[in-house]
Amino acid sequence: MNRRELITALAAAGVAVTLPVRAASPYPDRQVKVVVPFTAGGGQDVVARAIAASLSQSLGQTFYVENKPGASTVIGSEFVAKAAPDGYTLLVASVPHATNPAMMKSLPFDTAKAFAPICLAVQSPFIMVASLASSIGSMDEALALARTRKLSFASTGSGTADHLSMELLTLQSGVSMTHVPYKGTGPALADVMGGHVDLMFANVVAAAPLVKSGKVRALATSTAHRSASLPEVRTVSEISGKPFDVSAWTGILAPAGTDPAIVERLSAEIRKALQTTITREALTNNGAEPVGSTPAEFQAFISREMQTWAGIISKAGITPS
Repeated sequence: MNRRELITALAAAGVAVTLPVRAASPYPDRQVKVVVPFTAGGGQDVVARAIAASLSQSLGQTFYVENKPGASTVIGSEFVAKAAPDGYTLLVASVPHATNPAMMKSLPFDTAKAFAPICLAVQSPFIMVASLASSIGSMDEALALARTRKLSFASTGSGTADHLSMELLTLQSGVSMTHVPYKGTGPALADVMGGHVDLMFANVVAAAPLVKSGKVRALATSTAHRSASLPEVRTVSEISGKPFDVSAWTGILAPAGTDPAIVERLSAEIRKALQTTITREALTNNGAEPVGSTPAEFQAFISREMQTWAGIISKAGITPS
């Protein structure tokens, strides 16, 4: 008598039959894709690879980074928003996540509803940089020059924090500059170094190594306090005497509907990773400041960022496209 016949016979005889339930495989049981919506080599990419390496070790599965740049992070974000909510596709989010709703007339997803926040990983300042070959030796000189001729500034895309940081500075200073958007920090910095674009507010994670190696000139830092990585560089506020405090941030999101248990576990593991010596050094050596947050804290942070940037975009007179 085979197994099926035995079960049928027992059931006919009124004997209750309980079959063993196969336990679900523990998460993660296969590779996890971490989508960075910028080109390789930028600040978010550096943070993502450091966190992915730590998660790969702590969770015993490969967390690998895949770059999907373009459309001010919308291409990569849409890919994750429409992915299966199973914890195997994650998004590295940054300031454009909060600015795009105010910068764009329409998005292929609802920013507030399409994602499950996991953890705010790091925050860091932007460093205003210029080419060593440029005659611009300070922020004051850059602003003075902008009053005599049109300067250009690079960014990692329209609506990104580095773009809006410069828009805020020009608004405060009463000057105008030409915006040149790129798909990521790497190509933008390359053109600044080459003298093809005059200035850029670059994420300190990507800019600090170039400043320290003498490849670009640092003019100012965007936060209220000086960067621990470049303490000799004065803040915009110190130079201008006006309030100016803008920072980059990088966090991890999952598609909405992802099992809360998976979200909580990933958040806990990322917070642990940010406390390990190897991960902290990989980040702080380049100027990033580890944060670590719960999913709820990150959700509240994103909501505040969306409100703050919407106000700045409005004051700058930027029309959604």
